[in-house]
Amino acid sequence: MANSLVRGLEILRAFDHKHQDMTLSDIAEVLGVSTSAAYRIVYTLEQEGYICRPTEKKQYRLTSRVMELGYSYIKSLDINEIALPHVTDLRNRTNFTVHVAVLDRTDIVYIHRALSDRSMVSNIPVGSRLPAYATSMGRLLLSDLAKEHLEKLFDGFDFKPLTPLTPTSFAMLKKLLKEDRARGYVAQNSHIASGTFAIAAPLTAEGGRYIGAINLSGHEQDLQGDPALIEDVVATAAEISRFL
Repeated sequence: MANSLVRGLEILRAFDHKHQDMTLSDIAEVLGVSTSAAYRIVYTLEQEGYICRPTEKKQYRLTSRVMELGYSYIKSLDINEIALPHVTDLRNRTNFTVHVAVLDRTDIVYIHRALSDRSMVSNIPVGSRLPAYATSMGRLLLSDLAKEHLEKLFDGFDFKPLTPLTPTSFAMLKKLLKEDRARGYVAQNSHIASGTFAIAAPLTAEGGRYIGAINLSGHEQDLQGDPALIEDVVATAAEISRFL
């Protein structure tokens, strides 16, 4: 392990909506090292353009260059380019927002969004990460994993009851995943934020492996598990999968 690289990544991850600005002492405390040890890494990140100090301030903050790392990942996914026209058509046919996501350990990462023009919409920005166990797309992608892989991923995991519907244990999640896999899609009220409904279907690669998912989402007053909508989402996912 390259400890300086690990510490550099820890610094970048330490900045969030609650810690938008940090002094060198703050950063050293996050790393658990002296300020002199932290300074070498901070100086490197600053010279490379990933963090900066606004004029006459002692606090550091992230720069927009950090976004390049995420967008490079998104651009590298053929799935995004292939799915774009199909999810746009699905949005236009239904007038509901359509998202595309991939699995990253116990989270899903949103890589595309076709936003509806309804007054009440499900609006999750590209690049967002949400817990897979509490989302329609995440559940589908988890349902494709081997039992041993699932057990390793969720060993010691904190299942937070985000809504009354959210699974609160690995046993509850496994039961849902078994049903999701057999059904081949998920249509449900949100398990992460009350008030929305989603219909999700998997994107499959050659051999049937799930490599992503799409969902149709909107306010629960407008969207429910209509069989025609479910069929449309599943058919769109299958059409995208033909080219993956």
